[in-house]
Amino acid sequence: MSTIITSHINTDFDGLAAMLAARRLHPEAELVLPGSPERSLHEFFLNSCGYVYPFKSLKDVDLDAITRLIVVDTRQRSRIGDFAEIAARPGVEVIVYDHHPASADDLTDVTRAEVAEVGAVVTLMVEKLREKGIALPPDEATIMLVGLYEDTGSLTFKGTTGRDFTAAAWLVEQGGELETVAGVINSTLDREQVALLNDLLSSRNELRIRGHRVILVEASRDHYVSDVAMVVHRLKDIERCEIVIALLRLDDKVYLIGRSHSPALDMGALLAHFGGGGHHYAAAAVSRDLTLIQCREKLIERLRQEIVPRWTATDLMTAPVLTITPETTLSEAAGILTRYNINVLPVVDDRQAIKGLITRQVVEKALYHGLRELAVSEYMSTEFEPVSPDTDLDRINELIVERNQRFLPVIDDRSRVLGAITRKDLLRALYDQEGVMKEGVLPAEGMRRVRRKSIKGLLSESFPERLLVIFRNLGELADEMNCGIFLVGGVVRDLLLRRPNLDVDIVVEGDGIALARAYSRRFGGRCHCHEPFRTAVLMVDGYKLDIASTRLEYYDAPASLPKVEESSLKVDLYRRDFTINTLVVSLNSQSYGELRDYFGAGRDLKERSIRVLHNLSFVEDPTRIFRAIRFEQKFAFTIGRQTLHLIHNAIKIGFLRRLSGPRILNEIKLICAESDPLPIFARMSELQLWREIFPGLKRRGDAATLAGRLQGVQEGGHLV
Repeated sequence: MSTIITSHINTDFDGLAAMLAARRLHPEAELVLPGSPERSLHEFFLNSCGYVYPFKSLKDVDLDAITRLIVVDTRQRSRIGDFAEIAARPGVEVIVYDHHPASADDLTDVTRAEVAEVGAVVTLMVEKLREKGIALPPDEATIMLVGLYEDTGSLTFKGTTGRDFTAAAWLVEQGGELETVAGVINSTLDREQVALLNDLLSSRNELRIRGHRVILVEASRDHYVSDVAMVVHRLKDIERCEIVIALLRLDDKVYLIGRSHSPALDMGALLAHFGGGGHHYAAAAVSRDLTLIQCREKLIERLRQEIVPRWTATDLMTAPVLTITPETTLSEAAGILTRYNINVLPVVDDRQAIKGLITRQVVEKALYHGLRELAVSEYMSTEFEPVSPDTDLDRINELIVERNQRFLPVIDDRSRVLGAITRKDLLRALYDQEGVMKEGVLPAEGMRRVRRKSIKGLLSESFPERLLVIFRNLGELADEMNCGIFLVGGVVRDLLLRRPNLDVDIVVEGDGIALARAYSRRFGGRCHCHEPFRTAVLMVDGYKLDIASTRLEYYDAPASLPKVEESSLKVDLYRRDFTINTLVVSLNSQSYGELRDYFGAGRDLKERSIRVLHNLSFVEDPTRIFRAIRFEQKFAFTIGRQTLHLIHNAIKIGFLRRLSGPRILNEIKLICAESDPLPIFARMSELQLWREIFPGLKRRGDAATLAGRLQGVQEGGHLV
């Protein structure tokens, strides 16, 4: 019976160091390398301290006697050689220490797996040593420092974490020598490696794939060259490119080594298609079945699928954009700016070509100086730089940040305004771009300024089959009509909360009424349309679907009914009551089941918070106060601090008193329809809503009595 500690073939310093740490945790174990280590490790090991540590090779071990196998710095079968067969034996205990992402090639029958998202597996091992109070001699601490520094690029790689720094500090405290580390990490290339580097640089092929610059390099040798990963690392430093991939034919195998510092490409996922693995930023693979040319062609094909497209103005812009003519007076412009709560208006001629921009600040100052009836053409700005739909994010960032242009019109080749990009749009894009690598929620179809992920499976689990068929038919019909179509609102919220809800709301980027009528003609069902609000009700097989065109609403006065105009999806969502009701799910064929989150609704669902989208939400529609309280009690959520402040403000100013009786009655009916309305009524009393609804209520006791009677009516079955 024996215990073996091993790592991956071509063991590097991180693997070696982790093996030494594992032996401190399992002192009865033997150290066995599954294959030849990298040359730099081999030389360091022989010249420095190899004689101290009894490493063995496979031929020195009785494989049949192994009862426990400890694997460090990998969990892939293909990377541990003959030990993969031993790990699969019945009765063999398998323990894994790793820091790589999971893959399809991972060992399955693992007794215990210690896995952490850190820059080096040494970090995980050091944490285990510290937990057990195990001290290290200086030479082992130095080897572990070398492993940690090598795998984190001297603590500079993007995958480096605070835990890696903490582990490095502890190793220094244990006597690890940074001077030795620097000598090993910064070792010079030998003559053969320099020749290989030169060949790679000479073969340099720059590709533009989905808007990103990718450097491919190739070289061939009839024999194996050691430490090719170090050569590629040096090449990456020379190229200064975010994505570098080397294809090396060495002997009868093709080695693929990739480095990515772009959130647009997960290198580990890319090279997994070649049987390899690694991290988002660094990975490798070995192909024994494909030629160099075949590997190159397959690699380029996979890159075109894996790289998330570079953001362009089309992805960031808000559309449509309100415009005015040069003859519009400053007082009229002020009214439009206030009505729609915007800060800039493009000025266009009769051909819709842009001529200038007028800002809220300029208009307000002009009105202050009594210039109400002058045309905006007198004071509009003509010194601005528009962008085309395919302008990339770097250029947009330059114009907004470096040139301080806060509003970028997006125009076509005839100077007609297609959309606009603001500082807020840019900030959202930059934030989401950084989040790609952390959360992995964006699909390969494209980077957007919105969180996306597929929930096809959840749709299938949550809705009846017939309703799913209706969704598919609607999506295909919307494709034909060149419309975007989405599930929206409470049905999506409840889908994620795993609550049953067949009250289906659908929003269409396009003509929702025309889509509903087209569905009724082709697939059957009854369609009822309401033209002023651009909405339709579709009755199909006993299901009721509310279909609306994307629209914006504005209010001429507080608590008044809204007026409706055409808008984009994002603007449509912005008019909704709370962030948790802004989630949408695409029904179009190509993106079916794709969840989109424009306003951080996923975060608020996770935090169980009720938040409004803008500070005038309760001013424009005070009935939202009732819904905020109803959702808070129904879902066991909490009204956000700022939202609660806005509720108090709206009540204090008296906006609830401007609501009509029927609108208040409708909200009370919705509350009474809940399974337990009493907590909602109690919360209304706490916020003093009853005094606003029924001014005759003078004491809190009256509200409590009324709430109790309402519950009694409900329990008696007389609720209407």
